[in-house]
Amino acid sequence: MNPYEQFQLNKEVEEMAKKRIEIHKKRIQLSEELENSLSNEELQGRIIELEEESQKLKKKIEALQANF
Repeated sequence: MNPYEQFQLNKEVEEMAKKRIEIHKKRIQLSEELENSLSNEELQGRIIELEEESQKLKKKIEALQANF
C-alpha cells in the first residue's frame, strides 16, 4: 500500500471512529434518560438502534483494516 492509500484509509477509519464516539455519547445520554423513565419503549428502541449502528461501523472499520 502506498502512503497515499494508507493516509486515505486512516482518514476513513478516523471518521468512522468519531461517529462511533458520538453514537456512544448519545447512548449514554439516552440510558440516563431511560433510568428516569423505565417504561419508555421509544428510548429503549433508540438505544438499540444506536448500538446496531455502532456495530455496523465497527465491522466496516475492521473490514477496511483487514483489506490493507
